[in-house]
Amino acid sequence: MNFSGVIFSAVVLLLLSDSAQCKRDCKSECCSFVEGIPARLKELRSSYKQILKLYESNDDLEALLDNNVQKNINGPHGCHVVNDILRFYLETVLPTAVKDNNAHIKTPIDSIGNIFQSLQRDMVKCRIYLSCHKAFDITSIKDSYEKMEDKGVYKAMGELDLLFKYIEQYVASKRGKH
Repeated sequence: MNFSGVIFSAVVLLLLSDSAQCKRDCKSECCSFVEGIPARLKELRSSYKQILKLYESNDDLEALLDNNVQKNINGPHGCHVVNDILRFYLETVLPTAVKDNNAHIKTPIDSIGNIFQSLQRDMVKCRIYLSCHKAFDITSIKDSYEKMEDKGVYKAMGELDLLFKYIEQYVASKRGKH
């Protein structure tokens, strides 16, 4: 799945809109975390671009990260959804991707993993700031992934750009509220 210019433009406009007017002189660690998301996502996309063709060419399955996931991320428990999905990628998808492929993709995958760990840590630390509520059930994503067997890693890795978009939209929705 390509991250089209139209979607990218919409996300940029969202970040520049009225809802994205968090104080630029953040004094709290969590406000700085939210303000720093665009830079982290730029790093994620840069690393992902290095491995995208491998995963796109092997992805012929239905969506793993569907509209339901996006709705849950944009809901009142979005930080739990993002946290659970990051954990799923860190514990299941990324280790499988490194193990199943050539060494030349290890560096970009390690970079994605390091940023995901940092995001996960900061999201947990900033739960109150992000106004988190009840937990998200990631079982359906894990079940679908397992049913895809060996192709599951290609599907999950092929949808990283979608996950980046979901995280960006979620965090952008929080920028104007603090």
